[in-house]
Amino acid sequence: MTTCPKCGKNEYGPGPFYDQFRWIGCYACGFGFKDMSKPKMFVVTRTPKGLDNILSVKPELASQFYCAVINVSDSQCATFDYQRAGVPSFWFPINEIGQWGHAPFYGALKVVNEYFNNLKPVLIHCHAGANRSPSIAYAIMLAKGYTPSEAEVSINYDNLREVFQRNIERKHIPKNIVEFLKEADKDQTTSLHAVLRQLDALYDEWSQKKYDEQNDYTLKGESESNTRLVYNKEKKRFVIVKDQPEPAPVRREPWVEPIFERKEWNVTPLVPEKK
Repeated sequence: MTTCPKCGKNEYGPGPFYDQFRWIGCYACGFGFKDMSKPKMFVVTRTPKGLDNILSVKPELASQFYCAVINVSDSQCATFDYQRAGVPSFWFPINEIGQWGHAPFYGALKVVNEYFNNLKPVLIHCHAGANRSPSIAYAIMLAKGYTPSEAEVSINYDNLREVFQRNIERKHIPKNIVEFLKEADKDQTTSLHAVLRQLDALYDEWSQKKYDEQNDYTLKGESESNTRLVYNKEKKRFVIVKDQPEPAPVRREPWVEPIFERKEWNVTPLVPEKK
């Protein structure tokens, strides 16, 4: 706490987060402003063994600074020790040299949505804290609206986007992982299988649109008609189609009511007149 510039009391400092913004001001007079920086969502540790030693001496420290613990290494580490200490702890094992799949990202996202309340961050770790755990945290933060720069600063990991992209190129991480997490974050009750099916439906719609675009080429464009190369599904080959020019609209004169002239008619009676 520092001295408030308005009332002079020593009650000026950061407050809790509200809607991803922290209020900084005086608790006595209310003078303050919003801190536009986003909350710290993850803490990526590079020394899980050191945390295990701290936990064995004073286990309540973990719950004091973190809302939950996520382990993404291929061994249990202190996952169950955290649980016995009353700290929500989850283990999503990842084989670092294989395909990670969507499941660990999906599970970590559910933990964040359940326990993270913009106050205490989620502690996520693997063995070295250099590849698996920062990549999981980075993908979730991108899906939550963080920019790549904001995610790198928050995790305190320079060039993390290069590590993430390298894992995608080596096929460790699915290419659509950010889109998958965004789709899963729309509805908290949606299962992993349902989210993948929704992505498949969106991909089918996109691929059909690209298929239609790639199988209809305009060879020659004219003012009145175009010559196109179109794939014929029945003949199973491309055919040349020339668009017929649209017929000119028929101009119709407006209907005018005819004018009839009234004439006098001399009618001869059928019955002769009596004299």
